[in-house]
Amino acid sequence: MTDGRVARSMPASERMTSDVHKRVLVVDDDDEVRKILTAALVRHGLDVDYAYDGEQALALLREQTYAVVLLDLLMPNMDGFSVLDVLNTDSMQSPPVVLVLTGADNSVVDRLNPQRIHGLVRKPFDPQDLAALVVACSDIKRRGTFEAMALATMVSGAPLLAWLNRFGG
Repeated sequence: MTDGRVARSMPASERMTSDVHKRVLVVDDDDEVRKILTAALVRHGLDVDYAYDGEQALALLREQTYAVVLLDLLMPNMDGFSVLDVLNTDSMQSPPVVLVLTGADNSVVDRLNPQRIHGLVRKPFDPQDLAALVVACSDIKRRGTFEAMALATMVSGAPLLAWLNRFGG
């Protein structure tokens, strides 16, 4: 989508009633990447909006709440770094999980602040694996704190339990 319009995969009336925890924003200037990701995410039962650049992404983030944002770093007009800057200064009620998508080399990736993102996915990626990760992130976001901690414990196992036990006595 290169005409500057913000694009969505479903009508606005359906988006208004869709489960916020199933809503994902794909931000990438590569039309093919957006199409592949949208198809994979929709197959996993997620509602997908997409944007061509950071400006379109911020417009959508101001009008919708997303569970997960898949954010490319290097885009025209406004890059992913600038989007992250705005996201971290905005006081969002429920900030999304941000997964950065990039094919950039390490010198670019090293500029990322790990405190500002939840994960990094290198291009090329397997669309089905990435969709499964997004589903897991949206599911964790939907859960309460205790459930999310329990799920994280199952995923990470002993290291998280040892860390939590330091505080529990």
